[in-house]
Amino acid sequence: MKRIAWIIGLLALLPALWIGAGPYLAVADIERGINDKDSERLAERMDFPTLRQNLKDQLKVTLLKSAAKELEDNPFGALATGLATTLVDGLVDAFITPAGLASLMDGERPSVGSLPSSSTPSSPTRKPDQEQTQDRDLFKNARHSYDSLSRFSVWVPGQDGRETRFVLQRDGLSWKLVNVILPLDEAT
Repeated sequence: MKRIAWIIGLLALLPALWIGAGPYLAVADIERGINDKDSERLAERMDFPTLRQNLKDQLKVTLLKSAAKELEDNPFGALATGLATTLVDGLVDAFITPAGLASLMDGERPSVGSLPSSSTPSSPTRKPDQEQTQDRDLFKNARHSYDSLSRFSVWVPGQDGRETRFVLQRDGLSWKLVNVILPLDEAT
């Protein structure tokens, strides 16, 4: 009878351990997917539509705050703001790809010059370098924490010392990346 109780207890503990280790396994899987340039693996671990929309919203709020101050007395301010938000949509759609996320996870801040090109991955303009041939430790020096039972955050320090926050959300028994919170408010 004690043996059956131990087996039942162990079977009840296994799902809890799986759920607890889930975000760490997802982060490792994302890192492997980026290092291997495996878009299928990344697609399994990322909710790209939600991720893109969250980034668009974040960037638009920052843009609107700065534009409101600068274009306050300009009669064409509303037009300029509308064009800028359309540009943000296009840039986010272009940047939130496996290659774009790899540079974000390396701590690079997004810029027009760092956007992945629309050419094929074997483009002759890219020179092979050591970083492309070796796996990168994308989450080196990262902090991890549970925000709730269904949300998990990874803070990755950038080259400038500011942290980018990657938010994973539980989807059943698996975890997916749903948001990247850039340190935009701290920018001067």
